[in-house]
Amino acid sequence: MLIKNFISCASALWVVANLLVGFAVLLPVAIVSWLLPFSVINRGSIFIAEHIYRTAVRVDSFWMQHILGINLVITGKTNTQQTPIIICNHQSWFDIPLVQHVITSNGPITKFLIKREIVWVPIIGWICLVLNFPRLKRGKNKDRGKSDFSVIQKASKTHGNGSGALLIFPEGSRYSETKKVNQKAPYKHLLIPKLGGLKMIKQHVKLGTSIIDITIDYHQKNVNIWNCLHANPRKITITLEHFNLDEISDIDTWLQNRWLEKDKLLTSH
Repeated sequence: MLIKNFISCASALWVVANLLVGFAVLLPVAIVSWLLPFSVINRGSIFIAEHIYRTAVRVDSFWMQHILGINLVITGKTNTQQTPIIICNHQSWFDIPLVQHVITSNGPITKFLIKREIVWVPIIGWICLVLNFPRLKRGKNKDRGKSDFSVIQKASKTHGNGSGALLIFPEGSRYSETKKVNQKAPYKHLLIPKLGGLKMIKQHVKLGTSIIDITIDYHQKNVNIWNCLHANPRKITITLEHFNLDEISDIDTWLQNRWLEKDKLLTSH
């Protein structure tokens, strides 16, 4: 147990150091872009920022696969689109570097909807702020809900103006048995997906936008990022399925069907 905790600590330090280096290089680029809001400067800043982001993802992927020895089994067609919408089941914070690995290592950077409070988290929050990730307030308050829909609407309308994938977790929260029971979810391995965000995205994104449904299977229950940082589990299966948003007439029914298929896939592994 002591050795496992030591490995997790070392992995956490690796990730933090990688983020720090990325942020240190990214911050002056962002400042120049803000101070000199010219199109040429902006294009150059975006190019550099994306390169920094992609390099950081590759560094983390190298640690996952070659230092920790996690076996990533990836099935499905590799992403070739520059502006896809990504949906994924959500079990752990470790989901994010896994999605980044399959989408960003050799493709567009992955942006995702974050809680507004995340920007106050040192390093991670600052990077999200510099890269202008869409920020949600969350909560049951109606005003907050309207504000969040406004943020999603804006992100949807601007999505596609440049390269970049937009990741959303339709469940809205990390999976746990307690949450599943409280929701009375009709699935074995998933929470009930929320339809509002994806419906709004479909209404406002550009024609021809693709959607990639990613299913992450850790092959065990009670997944948490600390265990993942010492390679527990040793094997993770990531399945990618591709669709065209233009061809989906009823997004509500489509998402419900995807979750049924996703649950079957997780049960079969």
